[in-house]
Formats: sequence, structure tokens, C-alpha cells
Amino acid sequence: MHGMDSEAAQTAREQQGVACRRRFPRYRTDLPASIRNHDERTVEGRCFVIAEGGLGMQLREPIPVGSVVQLQLALPSCPALVSVWAIVRYQLDLHHGFEFVSLTDADRAAICEFCRELAMQQSSPQRDCAP
Repeated sequence: MHGMDSEAAQTAREQQGVACRRRFPRYRTDLPASIRNHDERTVEGRCFVIAEGGLGMQLREPIPVGSVVQLQLALPSCPALVSVWAIVRYQLDLHHGFEFVSLTDADRAAICEFCRELAMQQSSPQRDCAP
């Protein structure tokens, strides 16, 4: 039994190490968002964390890991809807992590600006969430 406890502790330390090695800081947010999957069906959700490289969303239904989807997000700092391609990197119940795979220069600039605004509002970035 003691060995299982140390294995769990090791796994927790490894996961924490992964969070600390992420390329971009994560910031809490709460925005309406949606995805369009390969069959052109739209699934509504909420973006709860964002970074320059991806975001975390809670959707109304699960989307399989590895799926490539089109994310649509209304950023308060951007007059136009941001629409980017992303891949599902994790899915746990209705929580999903997406990594951006295709960004225009304008979309990248809008996301970076929004992250900068959130960084000024929040004292510390969230490093334990989606890519």
C-alpha cells in the first residue's frame, strides 16, 4: 500500500512539472464560445481559461481527443469574432483542452492582446489548465 502512495505522489509531482514547463501562461476567463466539428455541427460552450497557445472550454457534449475543430470566440478586446483551428488535447467529461494549430496574424494578435489584458487583471497565471 505504501508503494501506491509514493506512486501517486510521483505522478502528482510529474504533472506539476509539466504545468511549470508550459510554453504560455494560462489566464482565467469566462467567455461564450463554440466549436464546429468536421461534420459542420456547432457545439456551444464556455471558455474558462486561455493562453497564447490554446484554451480550455466546457462544452455541452464531449469531443474526442485528437479531433480538429474550428473554435469561434468573441474576445472583449476584439471587434471581430476570432475563428481559429485547434486540436483537442484533452477531454475529461465536458471539459476540453484545445491547442491552436492555425492562427492568422490578426487572430494571434487579438489573442495575445487579450492575454496581456488578463495578465494585468490577474495576479498570477493559471498554469494547470488547458494548452
